[in-house]
Amino acid sequence: METKKPLVGVLHSTRFVVEPVHSVIASKCAGVDVFHIVDEGILRVLFEIGHITDRIIDWLAQMARSAQGTGADLAVLSCSSLSPAVNAVQKQLSIPFIKIDEPMAERAVQVADKIGLVATNHTTPKPSALLIQEVADRLGRKPQIIPRVKEDAFMKLSRGDIEGHDTMVIEAVEELLGEVDVVLLAQISIARVKEKLDEDIKGRVYSSLDFIGSRIDEMLSAKSR
Repeated sequence: METKKPLVGVLHSTRFVVEPVHSVIASKCAGVDVFHIVDEGILRVLFEIGHITDRIIDWLAQMARSAQGTGADLAVLSCSSLSPAVNAVQKQLSIPFIKIDEPMAERAVQVADKIGLVATNHTTPKPSALLIQEVADRLGRKPQIIPRVKEDAFMKLSRGDIEGHDTMVIEAVEELLGEVDVVLLAQISIARVKEKLDEDIKGRVYSSLDFIGSRIDEMLSAKSR
C-alpha cells in the first residue's frame, strides 16, 4: 500500500502569492502534498481596521481550522501582516501553524546588526518588526530595524503594472543596502524581485521563500517521530 504523503495547507490573503509559494514547497520539500486556502477579504478588512483584532484572529482561525479539517499535517501562513495572530490561533489547533517569514527573520537576526525591511503594504512593517524583535529576544540579539514602505508599488501591482512595481521595490532595496547589513523582502508578493537584483548584492537580500522549505521539512520530520 502506498504511504500517505505529508499534507501542508498554506493560508493566503492574496492570490498573487499562491504560485511562488507552491513552487518553492513543491521543489524543496520532496514527497509533500500542498493545498491552498485563499481569502482576500481578511486583508481588505485588516487594511480598513489597521491592526489585528479579535475579528481578524477568529477569521484566521476559521481558515486554519479548515486546513486542519482537510487533513493537513502542518499549516503555513503566507501573509506577514497577519503574523501577530498566529500564536493565538495556534492554541485552537492540534497541528503546527507557522509563519512563513519566521525562518527568514531568524537568519537575519543571527547574521546582522542592522536589518532593512522593504514592504509595499502599510500593514506589514509593524508585524514584521515585531517578529524580528521576538526572534531577537529569543536569541539574545539587539538588531536595529529600518523599514521602507512603498505603497505606490502595491497599487501598481494591483493594476497589473508588474514592471513599475518591481522597479520601485528594487530602488528601495538598493537604497537600504547602503544603510544596513541585510534587507528582508517582507512580503511574498515582492519576493520575485530578488531575481532581478545584481549578483553582487543578491546575497544580502532575503526572502521568506529562501528559508521556508527547510523549515517545513524540519517540522514534518519532528512531527513524524
